[in-house]
Amino acid sequence: MNRTEVAALLGAASAVDPKVPQPDPDVLTMWAGILDDVPADVAGAAVREHYRHNGETVMPADIVEYWRAVRRDVAERRHTAELRARAADRRPDFHAIRDGVARVTAALAITRGVDPEYAEAEAEARRAFLAVPCPWCKAQPGAPCTGPGGKPLTKQAAHDARLAEALTSTR
Repeated sequence: MNRTEVAALLGAASAVDPKVPQPDPDVLTMWAGILDDVPADVAGAAVREHYRHNGETVMPADIVEYWRAVRRDVAERRHTAELRARAADRRPDFHAIRDGVARVTAALAITRGVDPEYAEAEAEARRAFLAVPCPWCKAQPGAPCTGPGGKPLTKQAAHDARLAEALTSTR
């Protein structure tokens, strides 16, 4: 802001608050120096917002803090938009994800002392039956089968009806 814009701002603020400093040359020089990077329209909005929520006399620091908040908000919105655009451009590589899951499954099987091929076959079977809904307990794809109390099954991985459904859907 320049001295003319500061004088106009102080004049507008003095209409609301009689304690606002009068725009003499020293006041104009100090305020213009402090608010040199703040656009006049943002300073006006800062004064309006200040007096909506605060009864104290507006100070240059209040206006500068409002300007920082506006810039931060704009930067955050721009950054969020860029992240969303990048995420929309990237397609998930399902083969790489599945290969990573297979490597983790094999590593866990080795640490448990189980044959990695058996562990991968077991994981593949689990993926197959979790891909279909259970006709017995009505569990949706991806959700585990539940018993009468609504708790996940503990003695078997899924209901026999779900396993049969998974077998028929993979053929």
